[in-house]
Amino acid sequence: MEKKMLRHIEIQPLTNDASYQKACAVIERLVDMGEQKDSEEEASRLAYLDTLTTLAEAYEQKHFAFNQTELTLVQIIEQALEQLNLTKKDLARMLGSNRVTELFSGKRDLSMAQVRLLHEQLHIPTDLLIYSKRENQPT
Repeated sequence: MEKKMLRHIEIQPLTNDASYQKACAVIERLVDMGEQKDSEEEASRLAYLDTLTTLAEAYEQKHFAFNQTELTLVQIIEQALEQLNLTKKDLARMLGSNRVTELFSGKRDLSMAQVRLLHEQLHIPTDLLIYSKRENQPT
């Protein structure tokens, strides 16, 4: 299955949320495939991954404009909620109310599963979720 995916690469522009979500799913599959034994297959996988990632990042910059001037993680999440007309209650349904309270108070950081969920649901680039400034670092 994976080799077929690498042999039939069709690059298309990401023009709407459906094409963006499809590209994200393919990116995840390419990452999960891991390194290929055949060097030609591996080169194809990496080239495809790089191309799709570039397209996804361009789509995110155009459609999910985050003000990246020293925003904290909480501010980034709040901005995403506002852009999507969601509330903290919606976020609590996604993560659990205790998690949201702990996250917003700086007592807890995001798990990788939560990073993936927020990326998928709120369209926040994963690098912002992982590397953004924290108001209070968890101990």
